[in-house]
Amino acid sequence: MTLSMRVLGGWLIGAILLIGCNADDDHRPVFGNEVVKFNSWLSEVSSVSRASEIEAPMTKEEWRVGDYIGVYMKENGKPLSDNVIIGNVNNNKYMSTKDGKNSIFIATSEKNEIYYPYNSPVVSFVAYYPYKDSLTTNYLYPIDISNQKEDLKNVDLLYATFENKSSESMNVPLTFHHQLTKLVLNLQPNLSEDRNTHFKDIKVLANGFYTKAKFSLVNKLISDLKGIETISAKTTSDGKRVELILIPQTAGANAHIKFDLFGDTARWNISANKVFEAGKQYEYTLYLGKPWIEVDEEKISSWGDEISVPVNWNDPTHFPINLVKISGGDHLIGSPKNTIEAAANEYPQHKVSVGTFWISPYEITIGQYVKFLNDQPGREIAEELQPHKTMINYEGGVWHVVDSSRNNYPVTNVTWYGARAFAQWLGGDLPSEAEWETACRAGNYGLFSFSSDNSNNIISDLYPLYINCRDEVSSNGEDDVLLVNALSPNKNGLFNMHGNVSEWCRDAVVRNANGSPAPYDYKFSGEGDLYVIRGGSYKTLLNECRSASRACLSPENTDNDIGFRVVFPISNVPNLDFGKIERVLSLN
Repeated sequence: MTLSMRVLGGWLIGAILLIGCNADDDHRPVFGNEVVKFNSWLSEVSSVSRASEIEAPMTKEEWRVGDYIGVYMKENGKPLSDNVIIGNVNNNKYMSTKDGKNSIFIATSEKNEIYYPYNSPVVSFVAYYPYKDSLTTNYLYPIDISNQKEDLKNVDLLYATFENKSSESMNVPLTFHHQLTKLVLNLQPNLSEDRNTHFKDIKVLANGFYTKAKFSLVNKLISDLKGIETISAKTTSDGKRVELILIPQTAGANAHIKFDLFGDTARWNISANKVFEAGKQYEYTLYLGKPWIEVDEEKISSWGDEISVPVNWNDPTHFPINLVKISGGDHLIGSPKNTIEAAANEYPQHKVSVGTFWISPYEITIGQYVKFLNDQPGREIAEELQPHKTMINYEGGVWHVVDSSRNNYPVTNVTWYGARAFAQWLGGDLPSEAEWETACRAGNYGLFSFSSDNSNNIISDLYPLYINCRDEVSSNGEDDVLLVNALSPNKNGLFNMHGNVSEWCRDAVVRNANGSPAPYDYKFSGEGDLYVIRGGSYKTLLNECRSASRACLSPENTDNDIGFRVVFPISNVPNLDFGKIERVLSLN
């Protein structure tokens, strides 16, 4: 299986990124390593109350971290059914990673990742929100609006389709539409002074409406309406705006809204046979203060103006998070037999199964590590977590970078413990040896990631572009650590994988007689007390900067040419704070 990457970050409005490779190799193979990508505009805020000063809507008008959608990929031009599902993309689960209209959705596990199929010229997509683990037969989505007191966003129902999608472009403009009805009540109290003061405590109850139904993901029809119950409506904190979600329906004779303020009640009767349509917003201004309720006006509008917009997926300004995705699969690790430059501990070359993960494209910087130190409780940092004092200092109760011009240089002189504590603080970990080498090689099984050749003579002219080591052949003109993005990236978009600073891995090993890690097939009992470093540094020889080269140190060891980067296994996705990752890993 080929490697694949995708840089994550803040797209345009409501952009949805569906990334990855289907874990199940079924009878409908996927198209190379080209990932299907969706962009969308989640509807604009469509109501601002003229009564309440609190303008934020309570219904689903923006994405939030932890929002889940379900996605289907099917044969083009055919109704959604079991027989037309392609690539086993059947209710694949994706999660929002950012708050606001700008968002990214990523698969919550490897089995949920989506690629374009080989064997279909065009396909169609169906998507919905909020996600349900299992749907009834015939693709019927269960609607239940009975509980609206706490969070309306999970009561809403959004739906999107896209037809005639070919593999010529992986970009899919996908527009979500509201499928239910929104009722907005702007309340104008004209009560006694003490009642007006406590208007925020008003209770609003909707009666006589159906609260349960089924929505067809096949044709958008709503059926099986039932469950006429009292609905406790949600109000703003000042009580002056009410937002209520209804199932599209025709109001019955007993449909009404009841207002209760400390036992004083008023009732607004909804006109019998009033039709509430899907995707529409019905807004009213109500005057409370007399034995009856005065209705000033009715405004009917579309619930949000959904607009599909093009996204330039290659524009680097859209990627502030800067994470690179490496697809899982079986990958070769180590050096092939008879590699002249190889050490004994690089044998035998073997295949390992690596899960999908994301990796920071740069070595972690001094500035980023300082953010970690300043986030520790009491900022009392164990000595094993502190880099060398010439790099950072503690002054005025805050950790600082000694030389601010070196913010974007790799943090060095950090122990294995400090490196791993930083990674786990972000919700990730240090890479395993297999993850590190898989990411470094970028599909090339030569000496270095930038060429598949196994001869130094053939690729020597490329060394200065990719490697910072002490050999003259690399001749960067520097005898020091470089900026984390100073050299050319490999095909995965990873910078400084060869040289600059050696990088901690999480694997524990034992040392062989010559001081390096034991060969891969060495069997040892118990846990190793040394940890692997990979990639070589500006102080090492060229040969130690190869993709397969291995070294190891005690976890307490520090040096001015040892740093690290962070990985995020796909299994961690539901628990990640992507806002924090973006804030920390964006380069200054």
